[in-house]
Amino acid sequence: MADFIVGSPARDDDFWFRDAFVDDLWEALKKHNLLMVAPRRIGKTSVMYRMLEQPKDGWLVIHLNVEDLKNPGDFFVTIVDAIYEHQPNFLKEALASTWDFLKNMFSHIDTIEAFEVKLELRKIEDIDENWRARMDQLIDKVIASNKKILFIIDELPDLLNAIAARSTDEFAAFLHWFRKTRDKSLKSNLRWLTGGSINLLTTLDQQGKVNLINDLKVETLLPFNSNEVAIFVERMLSDHQVRFDKSVAPRVIELLGSPIPMFLQLLTQELYRKWKRNRDETVTAETVIEVFNKALLGETARDKLQHYRSRIEAYYPDEDKDAACGLLTRLSLSDKGIGLKNVVLSL
Repeated sequence: MADFIVGSPARDDDFWFRDAFVDDLWEALKKHNLLMVAPRRIGKTSVMYRMLEQPKDGWLVIHLNVEDLKNPGDFFVTIVDAIYEHQPNFLKEALASTWDFLKNMFSHIDTIEAFEVKLELRKIEDIDENWRARMDQLIDKVIASNKKILFIIDELPDLLNAIAARSTDEFAAFLHWFRKTRDKSLKSNLRWLTGGSINLLTTLDQQGKVNLINDLKVETLLPFNSNEVAIFVERMLSDHQVRFDKSVAPRVIELLGSPIPMFLQLLTQELYRKWKRNRDETVTAETVIEVFNKALLGETARDKLQHYRSRIEAYYPDEDKDAACGLLTRLSLSDKGIGLKNVVLSL
């Protein structure tokens, strides 16, 4: 029986409807490096974990989240740490055994604790200054191994924004290095899959640097469609022995539209919890409305909705921030939406 997953990545039997998309990614990786795009909370990280935990065709997968990193030196430290976490044998046999930089540090790789990797690397004083040379050495060793290696970089736009805020020269240098490295990777068995919740292409286009990222093949992760929403709601309620009528799924679809999976999970979970308190009742469309108003429009989801507001504050330029907030305010007051012409006139 699948569990309700609210906020965390969906894994194993809780991973729904994305297998065909994952298959497409593996196929595309034969010839391309990829940029996976989708709004926040649609399920990018769940897809990434699926590829990490169920790799295909002999790929060795290394996943790292770079959301909180500040500079390219941090990127180098984190990528080595991620190799140790996800592919320790590869690090020992293909990297540490032939690379003097890591040989001494990982001579005791069988006993070193995961948290110690970053601490040991950070003791090396020249990483921030010489990150490019260190990364080039690492990439050359990875390519020389002749293993099929996939680096999955989650929240790349956050790292780029942090580097840009720190130094425009370092920002340009990192983008140029990463573009050159991806080009070199395509001539070998090394691939990159990147993703993030910020529109990377638009952001770099505004800065005149989209040419440094437009080699990536864009793969768009779509929201669940109406049929998938209906299947999810009915199967989850049935698996939890909830009695419900045929009006429930259509009303969920009406209220959520093409839903963010987290809010679909939350609404369905709250329907189950309400039914569990009084098992004599049958869940109906009216129940859905009641729970939707209380859970998704009330305190239950406030922190999750506030997260989106915080992202606007953190990552939108001032004029875009004002436009986004104005548009969202108008939409929140409308039962039927607003036309594009009215949006342009009002903004």
